[in-house]
Amino acid sequence: MIPLNLLREPGNALPRWLLAATALFCSCASQAEQSVTSTGQSLWGEKTDVTLGLGVAILPRYMGADEYRHQLVLTLSVQRGLLFIDSTRGLGLQWQSPGGFSASAALNYDFGRRDKNTSSRPGSNELEGMGSVAGATVADFTLAQQLLPWLSASAEAELRTAGQKRGNRYRLGVEGIVYHNLRDTIAVDVDAHAGDGRYNQTYFGVSPLQSQRSGFSRFQADSGIYAYSVALNWQHMFDAHWSTVASLGASHYTDQTRGSPLVETNLEASGLFALNYSF
Repeated sequence: MIPLNLLREPGNALPRWLLAATALFCSCASQAEQSVTSTGQSLWGEKTDVTLGLGVAILPRYMGADEYRHQLVLTLSVQRGLLFIDSTRGLGLQWQSPGGFSASAALNYDFGRRDKNTSSRPGSNELEGMGSVAGATVADFTLAQQLLPWLSASAEAELRTAGQKRGNRYRLGVEGIVYHNLRDTIAVDVDAHAGDGRYNQTYFGVSPLQSQRSGFSRFQADSGIYAYSVALNWQHMFDAHWSTVASLGASHYTDQTRGSPLVETNLEASGLFALNYSF
């Protein structure tokens, strides 16, 4: 399975592939899986795979915003055996069976949301008075199963380990490879994104105090699916070391959150282009 889920999490600091996804970049994920399999699932493995990436992403200023920001993407991913250290996935373990089942667990950090414009994390001047959402340490658990040579399904739970207001986020999706040859892989991801009551209230709700300070009307967000997303991802391999990744994604917010005054648009887009070097 080649996890090409580059734009998985709507409006996140770097959608967890980047957000969250999740593999950092396609090339890194593929090498990691090959490394784990070839070493017989040993903890330390026999080879260290390193991928460096440089790119640019265009993202909504925050989940539900109708304004966009651009962000320089600098990434580093190191994997040896089951262990990985990744600038987007965090620190964790990844395992894959010969039958196409894979599982990973990692500690990561969610940078939250600011109430002013910033290019490095979600935030907008339009949120003035809402207060910032503090960053939080999270534990990310992902399960995936290859159903067909070109189709896989995955589920992810991102649980807070610190940060009282943050809550928990969940994702369920399918990934399909629509074209593949020696140099190019094109894939499509379709995902449903859900949060518990605390998560949805933090990112989409407006408390009475926030309403008084910001001028937004009050809104109580309940637990449930807050968005669906689709992404088209293209990886091009120049040689064994150099590759590019391009991704376009769109997110559609559900009735669960569309009544929120913070959700300025029902449909938002994201984009990424990156150059990677693996060794």
